[in-house]
Amino acid sequence: MTSSQPNLRRRLIVAVASITMYSLIGAAAALTITTITGFSSAGEEAGAIVGPRVDYGSAETNERAAITMSRVEFPWQDQLPGWTIEFVEGDSDIAGYTWSREFRIEIFVRPHSTPDSLYRVLAHEFGHAVDLSLNTGDERRGWLAQRNAEDLQWWPDSGKADFQSGAGDFAEVFAVWMTGDSSDFRSEVGPTPSPSDIELMSQLVSSD
Repeated sequence: MTSSQPNLRRRLIVAVASITMYSLIGAAAALTITTITGFSSAGEEAGAIVGPRVDYGSAETNERAAITMSRVEFPWQDQLPGWTIEFVEGDSDIAGYTWSREFRIEIFVRPHSTPDSLYRVLAHEFGHAVDLSLNTGDERRGWLAQRNAEDLQWWPDSGKADFQSGAGDFAEVFAVWMTGDSSDFRSEVGPTPSPSDIELMSQLVSSD
């Protein structure tokens, strides 16, 4: 990768919604939906970049948000210097959004959310932020080749689950790389990441 700064030449306006649905016995089954809302031209002036910053939210969210962030070892302040993380109260199935134009991740803290579930959602959204900020077209094509999905489109169609796209697969493998846990792996592009997949992820994240 050429830079650890957000690549302002790529201003794809993407809203990534992580939607978690629960079975009757309370087991989580994550469904992530990505909506591509439009494109901006390369010459368009970017919004002001602030951060890195964490907003822990209200008294209702503060404690769980703080516990979640205390577990993060990924040096996101260095790798994603223009990004902000916000923890907000939520009462729907939406678990998280990644906003590329604003360089902002929203994590929704719902009544049943635990630090473990919030950490998994955050790891997935970090994967989207890393992809948007750091990956080049060649690196995305290389990732699809690694996952034996060369003909797959990278960005999901509007309103469709990103588990079937290159972007969603990258975010899911990033989540495994960050958390060290593949038990909740949801990508439909390929199997649970292999050691070589994790090695390539490490190279993509650490390259500058």
